[in-house]
Amino acid sequence: MIRLDRQGGAGPLGTKYGSVGLDGAMRDSYQGDIGWHVCSFVRQANTTKASLNIDDLTQALVRRKLLSDDKCLSGIESGTEIFKGSGRLDTKAYSVDIG
Repeated sequence: MIRLDRQGGAGPLGTKYGSVGLDGAMRDSYQGDIGWHVCSFVRQANTTKASLNIDDLTQALVRRKLLSDDKCLSGIESGTEIFKGSGRLDTKAYSVDIG
């Protein structure tokens, strides 16, 4: 999970594992388990825009031995995590380049 914003009380699952500089921003990394292993990168400074190299994030997990290098990405989603009340997501652009 990659979080661009931390506000309103929502937070990552698990325990903070460390911090890493990726894509020009510092991110705290967390790991936890809810019946499957969950890794999260939470940007330390909120943003509403991002251009990310997912391979950099997965390689950071491999280096920390949180992900084996024989795994592959099977899906990409974007959205909000509403845990109280209602929410809204305004997206002007969403794209994924593979290759």
